[in-house]
Amino acid sequence: MGRHARALVRRGYSVTGIERDALAFAKAQELAGGPTYIRADIRDYLPNPCAYDAAIVMSQSFGYFSPATNREVLRRLTTGLREGGRIILDLWNPEFFVNYPGDRDLELCGGIVREQKHMQNNRLFVRLDYPDGTADEFDWQLFTPMEMSFLADSIGLDLIVCCTDFDIATKPCPEKSRIQFTLEHRTKRSHQ
Repeated sequence: MGRHARALVRRGYSVTGIERDALAFAKAQELAGGPTYIRADIRDYLPNPCAYDAAIVMSQSFGYFSPATNREVLRRLTTGLREGGRIILDLWNPEFFVNYPGDRDLELCGGIVREQKHMQNNRLFVRLDYPDGTADEFDWQLFTPMEMSFLADSIGLDLIVCCTDFDIATKPCPEKSRIQFTLEHRTKRSHQ
């Protein structure tokens, strides 16, 4: 709902937020705070060429689709970058979920939500069972540093930082559930 976008605007950046969900889009616009918002499915969004210095994808908002579609989404984002522009991806760390699969109960004000998660073929599968008997199921393609490096390279990006806790000095490890990748758009000179 624009939390990160508003924070970046307060720091002087010009920000465009992309949101598919109508309620989240409406709430982000209601909260305003400076960002421009576009209501679109990221699979259909095609930024103007060289329009942005950076693209930031937070909180595992990448990887929902098939490997081919995930690659295409990243490629489309790359078209919107200026040469030397960067994409920052904040994703789940596959090593964490390989080491810590399983079930847990999450206590919320409406009761207990049962969470079940497991890794299979580089995808994280999550099922949430709610107290009212309904359930949600999600799955994401997750990336090791090597897998992200191959994906980035295939579309003209270089993996320049791989870290955790948003600290370039902290390398990803199986005990940390998040991993951040910084990808840089290659300049013409680096293509030669």
